[in-house]
Amino acid sequence: MTASHRRWVADLALGIRLAVGGGRTSWVRLSLTALGVGLGVMVLLAATSVPNMLEVRGERGDARAVSHLYDGVNDAIPGVDPVFVVQRSEEFLGRGVQGYLIEPTGPAAPRAPGVRRLPGPGESVLSPALSALLNSPEGALLRPRFTQRVIGTIAEDGLTGPNDLFFYVGENLRAQPAAAEVYRFGSSESGRPLGSLEWLLVILGSASFLIPVVVFVATSTRLAASARDRRLAALRLIGADGKRVRRIAAGEAFVGALAGLVLGGVLFLVARSLVPYLSLSALRGGIFTEDIRPRWTLGVLIAVMVPLLAVGVAVLSLRRTIIEPLGVVRRAKQSRRKLWWRLLPIVVGAGLLETQGGRFASGTGAAGQTPVLAGVVLLLMAVPLVLPWVVERVVLRLRGGSPAWQIAVRRLQLDSGTAARVVGGVAVVLTGAIALQSLFIPAQSRAEQVKAGTVEIRASLSAGSLAESARFVTEVRGLPGFGEEPVSVSTSLQDTQHRYVSMTVGSCAEFRVLAELPSCADGDVFYAKSRMPVQGEPTDQVFTPAAGQAVSFSTVRRGVDSPQWTIPAGLSAVGFRPGRESPAMVLATPGALASTRGVTLFGDATLRTPNTDPLFVEQVRNTLAPLGWKVSVYSLGTGVDETYLLVKRILDIGSVITLLLAAASLMVVALEQMRERRRTLAALMATGVPRGLLARSLLWQMAIPIVLAVAIAVAAGLGLAALLLTAAAGKPVVFDWSTVAVYSGTGMAAVLLVTGLTLPALWRAAGAEGLRGE
Repeated sequence: MTASHRRWVADLALGIRLAVGGGRTSWVRLSLTALGVGLGVMVLLAATSVPNMLEVRGERGDARAVSHLYDGVNDAIPGVDPVFVVQRSEEFLGRGVQGYLIEPTGPAAPRAPGVRRLPGPGESVLSPALSALLNSPEGALLRPRFTQRVIGTIAEDGLTGPNDLFFYVGENLRAQPAAAEVYRFGSSESGRPLGSLEWLLVILGSASFLIPVVVFVATSTRLAASARDRRLAALRLIGADGKRVRRIAAGEAFVGALAGLVLGGVLFLVARSLVPYLSLSALRGGIFTEDIRPRWTLGVLIAVMVPLLAVGVAVLSLRRTIIEPLGVVRRAKQSRRKLWWRLLPIVVGAGLLETQGGRFASGTGAAGQTPVLAGVVLLLMAVPLVLPWVVERVVLRLRGGSPAWQIAVRRLQLDSGTAARVVGGVAVVLTGAIALQSLFIPAQSRAEQVKAGTVEIRASLSAGSLAESARFVTEVRGLPGFGEEPVSVSTSLQDTQHRYVSMTVGSCAEFRVLAELPSCADGDVFYAKSRMPVQGEPTDQVFTPAAGQAVSFSTVRRGVDSPQWTIPAGLSAVGFRPGRESPAMVLATPGALASTRGVTLFGDATLRTPNTDPLFVEQVRNTLAPLGWKVSVYSLGTGVDETYLLVKRILDIGSVITLLLAAASLMVVALEQMRERRRTLAALMATGVPRGLLARSLLWQMAIPIVLAVAIAVAAGLGLAALLLTAAAGKPVVFDWSTVAVYSGTGMAAVLLVTGLTLPALWRAAGAEGLRGE
């Protein structure tokens, strides 16, 4: 090691000794710095855990899925007894309840992940969360649907999360055409790729959450800057030169960042252990603690970049400070901040987004990620860069007012940079939140399935006989609100050339409402002509039925022979009534199918109602529960696309975490600022300045920068959203002004609340003890 290297090591070691060995005050400074950095590190570790979390959740979901469930493409495996499977997706009080109906055909059935033995008829295997729900008072309305004997619990490797409501229920499925014959569990099919708006949400959300974290970490490393500068001046007095002083400052910053890394890791471990108890409404199925694990490459990057950032900020912060042997001099004749270079990120970022020209929306959106991500990052970074210039210019023009106002304004005029840095992270959070909400408007309108304020309840049936379909119609007619709604029972017919025509089964009274019938009796069959084209199908795929023609019924599962039928000789051609026009179809009364066996009939009934009470939907499900698992009831009043919902939930979680981090970081910075200024505050109190006046001046000192920060954040957020919607996604610009007002008010309230919480520290700092030196 050369002499130069030894000096470097000695100077860094001296900085570390000053940070940890300077008595009680140095430990307080180190603790505050470590707390600020640790909060940022915790959020960074959580953010880098998201890719792994989604990956392992997806792997477990794929492991229990069944490939090509309903197309019959599941190759036989020698030595494996197949399993008949029907997939089911239920709901209960807005929560998804999913699983499979199972019928094993032998002892060598394939193994489902997390299940020791597949259930037979009358048995079930439930997830721990579903079992707990059924045994709780909350699950009273769900128990009628799960009357089977529970023979086991699904282990973690068969669940996507601790709150996953999943089941395997044994049923007699072999005779059901809807059942698929499978030889293995597991699928490599991926979900729907993200669309352009969803990619924009992910990009904007990631940048909005991570940039404030970097700002907060950088701000935390500058805590106690005045005390540090006084220590460095003392070192200059005993002969240290400027370069050595900077190396010592780097050592002090390094130890604070290192302590923050350790504290951040501990906070991350504590927080992840609590996630399974808090994630019920965050992600469908919740999150296992083991899934929240940052990738080692990203973890190493955080461990390296945080100390480098701390050291870089500490050294750069000395560029405007003259540390001399007899004291510290802040450059009295400071040149005003320049604006031109602060506008460069705005110009470059807007240019990158404008170059997209809507191409980002042409495909899945992944192709244009890089320029859009760079543009978003630059525009968000411009907010904390422009804010100090705006605060400086505004406070220099403020005059007059009450004594509290004048004290606050004068303090800001002397040091506007610190105040701007304190609220800069909040401004970035607000900018990203406002832009995100503007993007949610078109994304959510595309994902929603029904009009807001209504619930669409749909009951469907896959029946294997006329008796089952008739019972379904009777039960549905007896449900509240369904009495006047049409109930359809349908199937389709195929001729020998594999052309098709749809067929509806119903009574003469129902057909008279639909078509103009000359006469009707049970056993009659009609062919309703239509002038409407068949949407999406070539006309040569549809045939016109004729009396005495041999046809077959459609089937759901491959390998099952289609039931045969001969169209009765009394087939009559009729026309639709005005306003009832629909594609051509065969109208058959039940008597015409009395001698046919094995026909798969599909029943369907839909009710749109303003009754949004979730208990009403559950009562409908329980009323139809005696019909068995062949009946499905869906509530579409709040239905949205699952991919969009997942993106939105993750972004909502990130918004909450970032907001909490902002409040905690503001508190840490405010407390340190109070501790540094305690001698000044105590001197003012000693000269007769009332406590109330000091408290009001503190509030004004925080209120002025936050009002300016909110104004900049609103303008930047709306501008960023407009650029993303028009230039990148090619969508019209629509703003939710009420949400903008709520976010703006929340940001200002958060800062003022934090300021109010620091008032007890103000009373202590302004006491007689504050006049003492360190």
